[in-house]
Amino acid sequence: MLTSTAAFLRHSLVPTKRALRLRLAPLHAYMLASIGFTVLVTLVDYIILQPDFFAPMWLFLHGFAIFFFYMMTVAFVSLYVQLVTKMRQQKAWPYRQAWPYTVAMTIVPMFIVILLYHAVPDWFTGGLLILVVYVTWPLLRAPVPNKRQPRSR
Repeated sequence: MLTSTAAFLRHSLVPTKRALRLRLAPLHAYMLASIGFTVLVTLVDYIILQPDFFAPMWLFLHGFAIFFFYMMTVAFVSLYVQLVTKMRQQKAWPYRQAWPYTVAMTIVPMFIVILLYHAVPDWFTGGLLILVVYVTWPLLRAPVPNKRQPRSR
């Protein structure tokens, strides 16, 4: 289980054509990656923000909020992935394949977006542009099926 999650994370670091295979990843791989992302972002936010609140309660509530908003982002980006695949391949990926791919391709750019937001909030939209490029680049490298010509008899 951990080896497949580690492989999932390793292949999601760089947006290449090989990342397209992540759409067939097992459930535990992308859910553990999502939980790991949530924990990492929660700890980074705790270190940067240094809240004056009961720490365990803040970590729990903030982690829950981060996970919720990350899953909402993945849901919207999955719809975008389906739109891009529909336009490129004349057939959209099923949602069960778009979701793991989207989780894989949003982990790194979302972390960059969060760091940019903490460092320079004005660059937040630039971070969202990075997210779109990161998700779209491998999809544009996917082979497009040839339209078959009807045979004449």
